[in-house]
Amino acid sequence: MKKIVFISIILISILFNFSFLKGGISKYEISTQNKTANKKAEKDENIDANVEKFETIKIGDTKEFVLSIIGEPNRIDDSEYDFKWYVYNQHKEKFVMVGIENDTVVGLYSNYINSCEIDKVCINDTNQNVINNYDILKYKKKGNTRYIINSKNQYDIVKKDNKYITFFYDIYESNRVCSYQIISNDAELSLRSMYSKPSENLKKSFELQVIDLTNSVRYQKKLNGLGYSEKATVSSRKHSENMMENNYFDHTDKENKSPFDRMKKEGIDYVSAGENIAAGQTSAIYAHEAWMNSKGHRNNILGEYNNIGVGVCFGGDYSIYYTQNFYK
Repeated sequence: MKKIVFISIILISILFNFSFLKGGISKYEISTQNKTANKKAEKDENIDANVEKFETIKIGDTKEFVLSIIGEPNRIDDSEYDFKWYVYNQHKEKFVMVGIENDTVVGLYSNYINSCEIDKVCINDTNQNVINNYDILKYKKKGNTRYIINSKNQYDIVKKDNKYITFFYDIYESNRVCSYQIISNDAELSLRSMYSKPSENLKKSFELQVIDLTNSVRYQKKLNGLGYSEKATVSSRKHSENMMENNYFDHTDKENKSPFDRMKKEGIDYVSAGENIAAGQTSAIYAHEAWMNSKGHRNNILGEYNNIGVGVCFGGDYSIYYTQNFYK
């Protein structure tokens, strides 16, 4: 018998600011090593030019080819699939990931650089361009189960040449295509359900990917990047674990503690702070894109902060919980 499953995904955000101002003092040192600085700038430009070649990478290319044209990744992460994400987060707004399995490209993601694997649609095109050029999938079939796709018009999934392409939209910017994910047919079918098998490595991978995605969109908006905070990470992890273990989904925990109480408990001093939480999203990418299409979450992601911590926990009624803490 075939089974139809509706996936329910929920999220919520909160923002609270304490504003204190105090006259500051800064010290600036001007280097006389202009020649050295210029050489470094030229090197950085060359590295950025290399990552632009991401556009030429195709599903089925070799790992050797990828490394030869865009260089070594800054990190190699687990994914919800059987492949590893090669993460290129060193180019600020030019964020890309390449999925590698058995030395072969099986996945691609970017929120900035286009892909030769996608015809007639580019980053910043409208969702209508996707609809006009592709047949939109209504469900994903895994084994005998059909998983109905209910994206609330925030993304569309299409199948093209044995590849699954997800186009993510920014509803606050005229429904433009803000990112895409391409997964090979074999890689997609290897995931037998909507959720992957939990692991400590996957948890940490999702946490770091949320930070990368947050910073990349901040750089695109000409904002400062956020630094990793171990204290905010601990606070976020504890809250995700608490929600899972005690079967609730809220910013206020069962002991009536707010995000700001929890941050203070971890020794965080702040003048402004915020928290995003989500549950049910199958990956860091889906969680981030959902937050960006919710006004409160978006305000936090693009807020006047300089520190971030993310905590992920598997299990519970929603299978996965995300918490994102910000502060300044």
